[in-house]
Amino acid sequence: MKDLTESTILIVDDAETNIDILVEILGDEYDLAVAMDGESALEVVKENSPDLILLDIMMPGMDGYEVCRRLKADEATRDIPVIFITAMGETSDETRGLELGAVDYITKPISPPIVQARIKTHLALKRNMTDLQNAYKIIESQKERMQEELNVGRDIQMSMVPQIFPPFPDHDEFSIHAVLHPAREVGGDFYDFYFIDENRLCFCVGDVSGKGVPAALFMAVTKTLIKSMASVDPSTASIVTHVNEELTKNNKTFMFVTLFLGILDIQTGELVYTNGGHNPPYVMRKNGSMERIDNIHGPIVGPIGGTTYKEDRIVLSKDDLLFIYTDGVTEAKNVEKKQFSEKRLADLLSSEILESSEAVVEKIRSEVKAFEEDMDQADDITILAIQYLAEAIDKESVKLEMEIRNQLSEINTVKGRFNSFADDNKIPNTIRRKINMVFDEVLNNIISYAYQDDKEHFVEVTAELSKDRLMVSISDDGIPFNPFTLEAPDTGLTLEDRKIGGLGIHLIKKSMDKFFYQRRINKNTVTLVKYID
Repeated sequence: MKDLTESTILIVDDAETNIDILVEILGDEYDLAVAMDGESALEVVKENSPDLILLDIMMPGMDGYEVCRRLKADEATRDIPVIFITAMGETSDETRGLELGAVDYITKPISPPIVQARIKTHLALKRNMTDLQNAYKIIESQKERMQEELNVGRDIQMSMVPQIFPPFPDHDEFSIHAVLHPAREVGGDFYDFYFIDENRLCFCVGDVSGKGVPAALFMAVTKTLIKSMASVDPSTASIVTHVNEELTKNNKTFMFVTLFLGILDIQTGELVYTNGGHNPPYVMRKNGSMERIDNIHGPIVGPIGGTTYKEDRIVLSKDDLLFIYTDGVTEAKNVEKKQFSEKRLADLLSSEILESSEAVVEKIRSEVKAFEEDMDQADDITILAIQYLAEAIDKESVKLEMEIRNQLSEINTVKGRFNSFADDNKIPNTIRRKINMVFDEVLNNIISYAYQDDKEHFVEVTAELSKDRLMVSISDDGIPFNPFTLEAPDTGLTLEDRKIGGLGIHLIKKSMDKFFYQRRINKNTVTLVKYID
């Protein structure tokens, strides 16, 4: 940083005696430059800008007032402090000088200590001003960089939610539409939807505590966890329970998310859903009635582990619409600080004609925006609507359920009950033989290797037969193990050269049409599907 004694002072006076006096007073402390008229002074300033100017008023040609006016009119010189030193001691003269932009006014004859003190003061003020301006430039530069990064963050965040509508043009069983408007560049609200198999659509709406970058990061983690679990788990309760356990790990700031998660069967209209502390959604029925889905299946998700969430089911009929939102809708404020309110939302929904999911979403969004008027948006706003458009298919199915102890002798019990089930429902012999092979292989592995203690455990076995498929599920509370990750044996090798294990699972994978493994709330679940011609 430049020291005050290294400052350059320009003395402007047409009298050599006055210049000599100032040089005598200041020469030991500062670098001095001299000009004896206004024109010369402006040339000196243009060539080598001084840190401060001592300016006489009465000079031939251009007087000091005009010099000061020109200095202050030029952006390059306007910030140079000007001190008038003059014999003109009238109050009007001083007033005029200060109005032109001078920082001080000293009348002759001068007092050396006064001149020295005032010069030091104004040089210090100038240095502080320069430091502030430099700091401001740095702040502005950093602010611009941060703004650019936040804009990139917003683009990334928005790219994480589906924005192309209609998203599934090949599906006419439903329509879906959503909007997300962060209050800042990035926020904590999110929505998502995707198929987890050919008939089930998974969707969610969440609202993370707080705003800005931390909320956006927590949102991204939550959304990723949900999608990862939904790909292998058909239970919304199980998915939310797992997501909650994962979010509690290393969550030292106790961030949380309110979450509504649903899985819709687009063939039957059945909706399985879990609400973790989220705003209750609405179902708008085709007949004009409206239902508030009040069931809450657990607390907010993320801050505390050990919670087991529940789930419920409802059935959507043709043209029914499900409306989900975050509290940025109902808590939006107008200029009078009044909230949009849930009552206003419910009144609007109940009066809305069910044209489409998009129309309902855009109607509510426009109403909120009009209500806010010129107020800044206080919270993230997310709205998602799904309208069921199909004539529901009644899925007729029969189910066999049993629970066995972890004893090898129980395998024959399972096979015996399944064979009776197969006889009753005319399941072809080729299929029942393949399913019995499944029971032999999977149950043997579970009973023999899944448990690390000698206690009694139970294995759940389910077989469900619908018109075109047989689905078998086997669940155990043993150690986590995915049998389908086993390397397929090289059947070209001799038995002596072949690695032990894996052949039974290999045969199952070859004989089944679909196979899945899921780890659900401390349970292994193997699901196998065989289509029936």
